[in-house]
Amino acid sequence: MDAPLTPEAPLTPEAPLTPEAVRVALENGAGWDRLDDERFARLAHHALFFAGRGHAAIGALLDAFYPEYAKRIAAERRAALAARVRGLIRDGVLRGIVLPPVLCHDNDAGIVADAAREIAALEVVEPASGTRGADLVLKLVITGAVANPGAALAGLLARGDEAVNAKLAVMRPALALKWADRALGAMAAAPTGTVFASTVEFWLQWLESLAGQLPEAARVFDQAARALALLRETMVEPVVLRARRPPCLGAETAALELPLAAFTATIAPRLRALAARAGESDGLARALAAWLGETAPAAA
Repeated sequence: MDAPLTPEAPLTPEAPLTPEAVRVALENGAGWDRLDDERFARLAHHALFFAGRGHAAIGALLDAFYPEYAKRIAAERRAALAARVRGLIRDGVLRGIVLPPVLCHDNDAGIVADAAREIAALEVVEPASGTRGADLVLKLVITGAVANPGAALAGLLARGDEAVNAKLAVMRPALALKWADRALGAMAAAPTGTVFASTVEFWLQWLESLAGQLPEAARVFDQAARALALLRETMVEPVVLRARRPPCLGAETAALELPLAAFTATIAPRLRALAARAGESDGLARALAAWLGETAPAAA
């Protein structure tokens, strides 16, 4: 029978990665430097798995371990593991409570946005407070627990949930502050390729509000306009969704989709009105080109 791991021998290729072995290795932060990247990534894999299986002692150690994991292991490899974890959660193998450490401590925009979307979709609950789903993501962002807050907000916005978007709208004044430029930039730069009408509406409404505050609001206006442009530029299919697809797709699904041309016609007057009010704006010019194929501001 293999001997359990000890602080003096934190992780060897021969050691079995039992929950107890992983716990000891996670507690022995001084020994992490002695692990090559392959063994370190293997430890992370098992730590997330066992935490997701309900081993609370391991889950409690992830907040200290995950930042080092994010620093040492390439984003592509972390993204692959995060995708596998999300799949196992959807399959009922793991518990969603393993996602908040990923949300808080990863710095890759895609990984963070995906974690935020999944926490919201699965209504993951924080045991200590009972806060769940999108509200949990917002709580972690507002309290400064998330390393990449803009990506987390982008993940929520990409869900196309009008109720969640209303909560995000309340955060606009804070996002408009100069110190929040980085977060707003990350939020604006993380489209998924799937476009919801409610997401377009979020940015359009903000632009219309900001237009009355120009030129003072030009910096934020330009960011919001670029976000609107990116939605169209990265669109995968020529349809805009009215709402999230139901679990079982059927004939009624068609009613949830708007052909791109029809949707564009509904927002074109608002975009042109913004162009008439905003004057020169690189971001809005880009949005006009993306959505309307117009290279210069048009009259309302």
